[in-house]
Amino acid sequence: MAKKVIALVLGALLLIGGAVLAVGGIVLMAAFGRDGTLTSPSERLATPTTALVAALDDIEGTSGVAAGAGTPALRLSVTGSGSAVFVGVGPAAAVDRYLAGSRIDRVTDLEVDPFALKTVRQDGNATPGAPDSQTFWTARASGPVASLNWKITDGSYRLVVMNADARPGVQADGRFTLAIPHLFGIGLGILIGGLILCLIGALLLVLGVRTRSRPAPSAMTVPPYR
Repeated sequence: MAKKVIALVLGALLLIGGAVLAVGGIVLMAAFGRDGTLTSPSERLATPTTALVAALDDIEGTSGVAAGAGTPALRLSVTGSGSAVFVGVGPAAAVDRYLAGSRIDRVTDLEVDPFALKTVRQDGNATPGAPDSQTFWTARASGPVASLNWKITDGSYRLVVMNADARPGVQADGRFTLAIPHLFGIGLGILIGGLILCLIGALLLVLGVRTRSRPAPSAMTVPPYR
């Protein structure tokens, strides 16, 4: 009886766990595709201030991700509305110094569906120098269509979108892409592992159902003493 219960319980757990893994692998493969990229629709990025700034703080563990899945990268393509735009990623301290005293919008939250940026206004009247002339950027691009490709590394950074001449009033359309080169293969491995667990769980359930319970030993009947 105990062996039957153990086989049924273990089989059910493996079947459920395997199904969860398999679904996770499918979702991962569907989201990132064969090329390991997740791309957003083109969205409007606008602010009446000098810059739109998003904090990318306390990034850790990228070397471990790179070892197993390839170097992760953030790609951002920004198209200006009739003028050159700038997009850059730089160390948090350096970017904060550069924009100190300037009127900017800091991104505090991002909603995907529907797309919406929540921002907090930082007031100021300072005019920063042209962003493309600064030397601290880790990755940058500028022009009527600015395409940035940043290989993500540990640290704290700021992502900045502004006009190439640093004048206030940013009007642009942006598309984000997160790329992790080997993620499709990892998703496939998770799917296969989940299916194997499901198979083992199903076999244990079948064995548990087919295992016959031994009848309990009958008590010996002692004839009455005469």
